[in-house]
Amino acid sequence: MKYAAHISDDRVQTVEEHCRNTSILCAKYCSFFGAENIGRLAGLLHDAGKLCTDFDRYIRNETAFRRGEIDHSYAGARYIYETAEHSGVSRLIARVIISHHGLHDWVDDSYRDYFSIRISNERNYEEIRNNITAVADEAELKELLSKAEDEYKSIRNKIKAISAKGEEFAFYYGMLERMIESALIAADRTDTASFMDNTIIPEKKGDKELWDSMRERMEQKLSGFADRTDVISLQRKSISDRCAAYAMNDVRICRMIVPTGGGKTLSSLRFAIEYCIRHGMNRIVYTAPFMSILEQNSAEIKTIAGNDDFTEHHSNAIAEMDDNDGELYDYELHTERWDQPVIATTMVQLLNTFFLGKTSSVRRMHRLAKSVLIIDEVQSLPLKCVNIFDLAINFLSYVCGSTVVLCTATQPETENVDYPMKLDKNESMTGDYTADFDVFRRTEMISDIYPYGYSYDEAVDYCTGHFKKAGDLLVIVNTKTAAYEIYDRIKEKCGNDAEIIHLSTNMCPQHRRDKIDNIRVLLNEKKPVICVTTQLIEAGVDISFRCVVRSLAGLDSAVQAAGRCNRHGENPELCPVYIIKLKEEKLGSLKEIKSAQNITQMMAESGKYSDISSPDAVSDYFRTLYQQEKNELYYSVPGNETLFNYLSLNKKRYEVLPNPKTCSKYESQAFKTAGSLFKVIDDNTQGVIVPYNDEAEVLIRRLETEAENIVSLLRKAQKYTVSVYTGMERSLYENNAIRTLSCGAVILDKAYYNKETGVEINGAEKETLIF
Repeated sequence: MKYAAHISDDRVQTVEEHCRNTSILCAKYCSFFGAENIGRLAGLLHDAGKLCTDFDRYIRNETAFRRGEIDHSYAGARYIYETAEHSGVSRLIARVIISHHGLHDWVDDSYRDYFSIRISNERNYEEIRNNITAVADEAELKELLSKAEDEYKSIRNKIKAISAKGEEFAFYYGMLERMIESALIAADRTDTASFMDNTIIPEKKGDKELWDSMRERMEQKLSGFADRTDVISLQRKSISDRCAAYAMNDVRICRMIVPTGGGKTLSSLRFAIEYCIRHGMNRIVYTAPFMSILEQNSAEIKTIAGNDDFTEHHSNAIAEMDDNDGELYDYELHTERWDQPVIATTMVQLLNTFFLGKTSSVRRMHRLAKSVLIIDEVQSLPLKCVNIFDLAINFLSYVCGSTVVLCTATQPETENVDYPMKLDKNESMTGDYTADFDVFRRTEMISDIYPYGYSYDEAVDYCTGHFKKAGDLLVIVNTKTAAYEIYDRIKEKCGNDAEIIHLSTNMCPQHRRDKIDNIRVLLNEKKPVICVTTQLIEAGVDISFRCVVRSLAGLDSAVQAAGRCNRHGENPELCPVYIIKLKEEKLGSLKEIKSAQNITQMMAESGKYSDISSPDAVSDYFRTLYQQEKNELYYSVPGNETLFNYLSLNKKRYEVLPNPKTCSKYESQAFKTAGSLFKVIDDNTQGVIVPYNDEAEVLIRRLETEAENIVSLLRKAQKYTVSVYTGMERSLYENNAIRTLSCGAVILDKAYYNKETGVEINGAEKETLIF
């Protein structure tokens, strides 16, 4: 009997066909990290549970079974586990098969060995076992198991080599399971989609032809700068050449420490291209922490990669797309699969790929194997993610053959944490970077941290005094309330002398973009302008003032703020960046900023540093921060637990299992719980669509009246959406300023959106950066 796996119109795909196809794809994906036969077995047996009459009748609509009522994931897992006599590799494959429709807690919140429960299922098992030869005969399975066992031993040895503690081993072992899970989910869904759409979905990865063409385009771009002989251009060329030469090395994890303006994006991409050519890598993945950096640098990367081999994955990219020519469909296909040779994405998407519980995120992870990862502004990593991120990077590099480049002008220290990144011995891509920072030094950081701090009025006097000397001024503070208070006072005091501009995330993305474009015009025309904003301006925005005043925060933030001052060396003299303390700036629950303030102030007052913005000072800052906040690096979650523990030994649950324990402590991870708790940004916000301009108002009217294309309209409305915190949301509701449409969209009344400051009503203090 031919059992059906999928049916589309009058076409039937048998279980044998689907399992064979999935096996081929899964083996291919897993081959890039040395697990080809493990993947082949997982693919062969993942849907073996469909080899029964119950499922066949269900898929043909001949019974009353509903979706999900028939467990078709346990049978292949049980069969491989029993056939291989409970070996380690068979247990790994079995866990992957059980989870190919969603992650599980192997020791669950009821303190049970969930794996044992699942493989003890008896329903239809005799029938399925008798039919298993439809997908693989005994001799084939035996041969594949022997090869898989060798792969398993090899990978375990790699994991042991980088594991100093049992927690590390368990974490890496869990990452291995997620990596194979990713390959199986991708293979399963790709083959299913190919059958249902009656088409072949192409598989893409980088090859020598592509990398050579990218090298050629890179050289053409660099040739445009070849005739420049000024000091800055020569130093940029030196940095770029050193990065290209570094590709001759066998690189696992390295640092690219380049000052602001040093050409970091092109130099890191040049290294990646050269490394792919020399070492046969599959993919280049560029990651930036914020939309502003990503959008800016993606455009540059795209000119080198070309349209057909490049995907930019972040939430705003789809806002510009139309459905007419299938552009949106293609985008969604590539972002779910990460199948293009060159990918640009956000830190949020990368971290979700590592840790989020959604299968759409898990699916992408195998694409990172044997790839070059460029992680830009790595210092922006949330403190809570440090340990799990460092371990994930170690796993990719030492187990999956990836190469990781950590880029920034302010490199965080990773050596003095409990689970450090395993940096290469020759870790600096640019070698001795002292001369680079000397040449590109364009600012002087001046600490004016008055012990008791400045009031808003005192701060305004301070700022306007420096504006009169410089001719333009950027003021950066930590909260939206502080930004508004200072903006309002400066406008009253200097409104006739300069253009006063306010920026915060109370404004929709398009509004902020328009404001920043306006600032650039004013600065280029040498017109007096004062911008009062929050740290959103620090996130890679290409803008250059002659003077900056920064409210006390982390030293890394101060250095990033300095990157908005004399950015292109327009002024031959060093331009000032002042650090001041605002006594009226209420940080509320922003504990990280408070801690960072204290360390920065301590360092500024120590007199130890001739230049507090130097790489050595920044390294000391991060070393102190990580030591003081040591417990925060594990990602704390409710129940006096950590995400790190759930993803490693899951101690509290494992210890409650009755003896003798039926699973290893290294296989007790709570993936489902960890995946549901993981969240890069603890925002607690509601997205509100604002009537910023005519286009936004048209979109709102269409959302109110149309029943179709709602998803597409919501995507287009992203650039007109403001995330408001609970306090502001409550105030808006109380004032009847927002309404909820039948499609679920929340709309702001036009009277409550100010073209100068954004959403009108003051809410929570916290300012969220745009990840």
